[in-house]
Amino acid sequence: MAASEAEIREFCLDYLRKSLELPAEEIVPEASFARLGLDSASSVGLLLELEEWLGLELSPEVTLDHPTIAELARFLAAEQGGSGATG
Repeated sequence: MAASEAEIREFCLDYLRKSLELPAEEIVPEASFARLGLDSASSVGLLLELEEWLGLELSPEVTLDHPTIAELARFLAAEQGGSGATG
């Protein structure tokens, strides 16, 4: 079963809240990965976790093409045919 946009968004938020040394309230769906200080290594880590969870192969550029958690979640839900796109 495909994950919804809301589920993907929460997965990303949880992952970033655990891995970034920022107050949890700063890690929101609308925050850009650049503003959060997500470097290439952190970005790859997030993408690897998403690939494993969703069963998708993701390009390293996906976080550049979809630079916020909300945009990335929307894209990934569409890529796998996830329901609840407005989450």
